[in-house]
Amino acid sequence: MKLEKLFDSRDNTLFDLNGTEINLSNCPVIDAKDFCEKKSGEDKVTAITVKWSYSGFDEESYNEEFLALFRDRLKELEETSKFAFIVPAADSDCTDEIKKQAFADSMNHCARRIKDCTSVIGFSIPDECNASDFMELLLKKHQHYVFFSKNETVLNDKSIVRF
Repeated sequence: MKLEKLFDSRDNTLFDLNGTEINLSNCPVIDAKDFCEKKSGEDKVTAITVKWSYSGFDEESYNEEFLALFRDRLKELEETSKFAFIVPAADSDCTDEIKKQAFADSMNHCARRIKDCTSVIGFSIPDECNASDFMELLLKKHQHYVFFSKNETVLNDKSIVRF
């Protein structure tokens, strides 16, 4: 299922397709488990932190129950024209290349599980991953995604949105 792009980015800023700037200066960042428990997520755009342990460390341990609940909650956002982007968080050792790849693969698996959620604008690029490799991995199946970062080096790419 290919989703149409609803947002665009330029000059490290997010825009809707009408060209209206989406201000993220007060964008709340909430934990995915709180979001799933409906404790938050009422803003127009919300950044949702998905910890590596939530999605699962490898394909043998992906947490499909959490990912299904997360997807259901993201689908609810669609009904109210609210949006979110995902902020991956490495809450486990991510120091060597094998673990960094496992982390990126886990976030890619999360993206696959929420692929039909039009409420998802995109993903933040984790500092633990090479930015271009991470974007390339997710863009294989999610060409509509916009990417976000707080990392000044990553933000040298003006297509990445500052948050």
